[in-house]
Amino acid sequence: MQLQNIYIGASSSVSIQETFDNPQWLESLKPLTTEPMKVVAPDYKKFLDPTATRRMSKVLKNSLLTARQAMEQQGITELDAVITATAWGCQEDTTKFLDSFESMGEELLSPTSFIQSTHNTIGGLIAMSVKCNGYNNTISHDFMSFETSLLDAVLLMKENKQAMNCYVGGIDELIDFSAGIFTKAQCFNEIYPVAEAATCFIVHNNEAQKKSAKLTNITLTQSLDQTILDLIKQNKPDLILSSSDIPSDLPVFDYRTLCGEFSTAAAFGLYLAAELLTKKAPVAFGISGALKKIAIINVYPEGRCSYLELEGC
Repeated sequence: MQLQNIYIGASSSVSIQETFDNPQWLESLKPLTTEPMKVVAPDYKKFLDPTATRRMSKVLKNSLLTARQAMEQQGITELDAVITATAWGCQEDTTKFLDSFESMGEELLSPTSFIQSTHNTIGGLIAMSVKCNGYNNTISHDFMSFETSLLDAVLLMKENKQAMNCYVGGIDELIDFSAGIFTKAQCFNEIYPVAEAATCFIVHNNEAQKKSAKLTNITLTQSLDQTILDLIKQNKPDLILSSSDIPSDLPVFDYRTLCGEFSTAAAFGLYLAAELLTKKAPVAFGISGALKKIAIINVYPEGRCSYLELEGC
């Protein structure tokens, strides 16, 4: 679907790279390991009130932290919508609740872990923190979670036909228990370690506001079919970010070599694309000169495919 007047404003990410609050992170990239990888945790006390966050799990802290930073960089204090993508949800709190459920014999259970264990806890926390009473949606569509959330934001803005600031986040949390299951069951491509991240964007339709890139296309298909190949041929991006074999002569960079594998990795791919459109690409990318258009193409294990396209502003 070709888009008009949809912009990516500020963005923020906590990932296995040192992305948070580090404008030069592309200059000091960490190599991946063969073991599951956790995020580089920020100094939470520096950015969040320790008293208010003492009962929050890591995924909630990372989500709140990135949302606040993106809003601060965008220069806004309110959101019109909160749209969250997560396939795995709040695993740490889910595990805590189930462990106490068993150990306490289903009696005298603390409600905290249960309340914070649901997938929509993340979106609810962000909305409450900025007093957003507007549209709030959590999408959990496995690998397509983030792309669907991005599309949801676009459709919401088109439906309302007014200037809007939408939070769109792609968040997944990895715990040791699930990492062991993913590894044993070979749920993901063995080339990449299973990982985690919390990445968010302020997506808006106000040309006068701060913008780092223009979102020009979102296309979702059942496979890497002729529709996607035609888009590549017609739009001719300067760079393709993809972990799949793309039949094209255009430069392709495998962005999962930076972030690892998890269900909302597409959010990190979009974050990387927005960064590359405003900064010089490292030598490892094999790109010389400024980038004006980047496509992010994801082909997932069950065959479904997504095509996202960004242009510089």
